[in-house]
Amino acid sequence: MSRKFVLLSGLPALVIANPAFAQKASALDNGVSQPDNGGLAEIVVTAQKREQNLQTVPVSVTALGSEAIENGRIADFSDLTRAASSLTVTQQTSSPNNAIILRGIGTFAFSIGVEPSVAVIVDDLPVVQQAQAFDSLDDVERIEVLKGPQGTLFGKNASAGVVNIVTKDPTRDLTGSVSVTAATDSDVRTTASISGPIGSGGSGFRLSGYYHSYNGNVNNLTSGTRINDQENYGFRGKLKLAVTDRLTYTIEGAYSHARQSGTTTTIRSIDPAGTPASFGIPALKLVPSLTGITPGVGNYNSRVDALGATTNTTATVEGRGVLDLGGVDLISVTGFQDWKYNFQNDVDGTDLNLIGYLTKGAVNGGLAQTGPYHSTDFTQELRLVSTGHGALKYVAGLFYANGKTDRSFTRGPIIAKSDWFGKATTESYAAFAQLDYTLPTETTISGGIRANHEKIGASFVNTLSNATANTCAAGNPLCSGTHSDDVVTWKASLSQQVAPKVMIYTSVAKGYKGYAYDISSGFNPARVDATLNGTGPGLVGVGPIKAEHSTSYEIGIKSRTADNRLQLNVTAFLTDYNNFQAQSAVFVGGVPQLVLNNVGKLKTKGIEVETSAKPNEWLRFDGSAAYTDAVMTSFPDAQAYSGQLATDPACTTAAANGLCTLQDRSGAALPNSPKFKFNLGATAEFPFGDGNKATFTLAYQHQSSVNYGLLGNPLTVQKGYGVLNTSLGFDLGAFRASVFVNNVFDKHYAAYLDDGFSLLGGSATNPAHVIYQLNPRDSQRYAGIKLQYNFGN
Repeated sequence: MSRKFVLLSGLPALVIANPAFAQKASALDNGVSQPDNGGLAEIVVTAQKREQNLQTVPVSVTALGSEAIENGRIADFSDLTRAASSLTVTQQTSSPNNAIILRGIGTFAFSIGVEPSVAVIVDDLPVVQQAQAFDSLDDVERIEVLKGPQGTLFGKNASAGVVNIVTKDPTRDLTGSVSVTAATDSDVRTTASISGPIGSGGSGFRLSGYYHSYNGNVNNLTSGTRINDQENYGFRGKLKLAVTDRLTYTIEGAYSHARQSGTTTTIRSIDPAGTPASFGIPALKLVPSLTGITPGVGNYNSRVDALGATTNTTATVEGRGVLDLGGVDLISVTGFQDWKYNFQNDVDGTDLNLIGYLTKGAVNGGLAQTGPYHSTDFTQELRLVSTGHGALKYVAGLFYANGKTDRSFTRGPIIAKSDWFGKATTESYAAFAQLDYTLPTETTISGGIRANHEKIGASFVNTLSNATANTCAAGNPLCSGTHSDDVVTWKASLSQQVAPKVMIYTSVAKGYKGYAYDISSGFNPARVDATLNGTGPGLVGVGPIKAEHSTSYEIGIKSRTADNRLQLNVTAFLTDYNNFQAQSAVFVGGVPQLVLNNVGKLKTKGIEVETSAKPNEWLRFDGSAAYTDAVMTSFPDAQAYSGQLATDPACTTAAANGLCTLQDRSGAALPNSPKFKFNLGATAEFPFGDGNKATFTLAYQHQSSVNYGLLGNPLTVQKGYGVLNTSLGFDLGAFRASVFVNNVFDKHYAAYLDDGFSLLGGSATNPAHVIYQLNPRDSQRYAGIKLQYNFGN
């Protein structure tokens, strides 16, 4: 009996983001080629909008094949952090407030007028709002995580990187699968797909769908129910038509719907010296009811008086045509997306109706309504892609996008009342090109350029009965505006094959993220018109927040040696950002307002390492690690964090009450940016019977401590932690069964931390800090089983 033992790079079930774990199928089917000698597999990616071997792309890329995605149980977007050591995700109770972070850089803002720093592309379509990305990853063929600015080919909202998701195409033969996964924490997931040819001329179809149900991981002691639940479903269909022997056209439609009965945080700690104030309400304290609750990192109990109702719906239609012109393909990608999101929740930290939110038209037990959101986006791209094997290769194209997002927001009914409606629009045109030329010395010179024109717009209406002209009351013409901008970004790289399958490269790239309107609570005419020079509230002009610019430098090596059995990829990077856009909370009269700022200057630098070794057919080792030093090099007038004292050395401006109002954050680390993160794992394979096998896996992920706050609150620090996962699977012909355990040692951690200081009446002499945490599902141990049946594979 042979035995296979594999050290993996951090996926919980089997696989790292590595070519060798992709399906063993033809390159035409999924871009993967398995070598005959049992060495490391090759994978083809589209990181530069044309098919290339991963090891020849002068970009730092982590790529996951379909088998890696399946075996690693990567079912949701946040699961990708287990595969890419430079990727982190900040999760909050509302997905529009989540942040995707690469190399320490992400979007730390809730405004609908702000673009993401990390672009998410699904089948060549960029999502208009980053919250759309937080959906189930079903029937996915490949995921590519491109690190660093990628705006030359992927557009203006890729200043920190790109997550490129490619779903499965129709197959040549009739194939299909059905799977059911059930876990001890009441999580159930079902998937199904069927694909095959239509006639004999090269046309085909693919249908897939999923259903997911999860009861939640927080006990609501007030109602006796569980919160942070999920129920979602979706389907996708593809019809590929071979119109002629040179023209194919694929029509794709996708729909997904998710619902939650309620989301909440739990209490991690309470400052024992603080006594929450009453805000003048007799016998009513803004203190969470603690009956049955023991604050701590392992607290999964809360008290919520009114359950919410969150819905998230995405519909997408896409047409993709490919015309072979002989040595070059003309590709047209047309897409329309419609995204609707509504979030109602009780967020006042009590089981009383205080600072929760209400549904439009009726007070409803302290519910929060931060929607509905409604986004639509139309995109059209035309590009020419060379297909020959000559010295010159190129991509050139045109791009157009037109998107808009509407949002309503209501909060109350007693404290911090707010009721408004806002709209953000964007229209952009771009032309781009990239050329690669390989000299006889196996030196490749690459250069790319993109010219982009964008016009953005914003409008805001405050519908509170006491709204004034300076606060954008209904009918105020000063509360809408537009702004246009033109920008050119570029990228250049030089690579050299120093030995067979050993490449060194260096690159420099310019990144860009456009101007942004701060469409959030506290909106006033100044946020639209920078020319205002009055002295009253809302009459000192600010206008849209300035565009964000970046310059990135990389040097790296990609190598395959030892007869294709040893791989080592190393990248060193340094990126400077100017006018970085970030949002922070400011309390005005005890009422929270989120203000968008140009932080100033940032710098992120570090080293990324991915390595694989396969000395023989049954043995494999993998490992990945990232060291990231992401700091704000210049942020001299930052708001103080909640409860920051005037005696703090970073404080530059203090109030009479002894609290700091402004501080200098220059040199401080960015939120949720671990300095060190690594992924390891192991797999042993035991063949038995006639073509059957058993597979045992271990996987471990560790990251250093992070602060979830932009402003440096020491109480919002998550200490470093590590999580171990394991699984045992059996392949029995067309059937596959596996059991798994997540978080073997039940290591608790938070995906987000926040301080309720100001809302609880804190002061310099009354430090009423209550720290709230969001505990993700994977922060607890659970076990499960997966059963799968495949046919035609």
